[in-house]
Amino acid sequence: MKNSDKKVNVGRKFFWILFFLAFAITGFTNFAIDHQFTWFRIVGSALIFGGSLLDALLFSKNYRVIHSVSVFTVLIVPFFMVIERTVNTYFLDAPIYWLFPIGLPIALTWIAYFWANIGVRKILHWNMGSCLGIASLLAIPAVLITNTIANQTTVYNIIEMSFITIVTLLACGGLGLIAGLFMRKRN
Repeated sequence: MKNSDKKVNVGRKFFWILFFLAFAITGFTNFAIDHQFTWFRIVGSALIFGGSLLDALLFSKNYRVIHSVSVFTVLIVPFFMVIERTVNTYFLDAPIYWLFPIGLPIALTWIAYFWANIGVRKILHWNMGSCLGIASLLAIPAVLITNTIANQTTVYNIIEMSFITIVTLLACGGLGLIAGLFMRKRN
């Protein structure tokens, strides 16, 4: 085992020790205060979600982004389910069921966005500048879909409300594609 592998192993163990400490402390605190697990369900699931994402991003040897997006793809809907159920059970008099009409379509939109960006990089073999440019451009429909679903209004109203975001993403996309061209010519 190489020295760098040992350091990563120690770092990963330290990360998960801190994770379990945070998990235990918040669990004990919630149980001590409420004599049951209420808000800890949200905090615990957020720790699992975030810890798994960070583990994939920080400690994967190869394909860190693919591993992170895979974790996001698998865990985002269960995370939303825990939030919806916990809030409806413990914190609202009249439950609000938002997962299927709002949460799931938004999650699927961003899952598709992330995998499309990975596909561009892996299939087309574009350089990082071009990939960042196309990622900015692909974010425009994802933002529009997200805002249309979340605000439950028309695309026209969303374009009007998100005008600055759209212009910024267009500018970043154009700059990224131009940078990609310069990077390609330089090599």
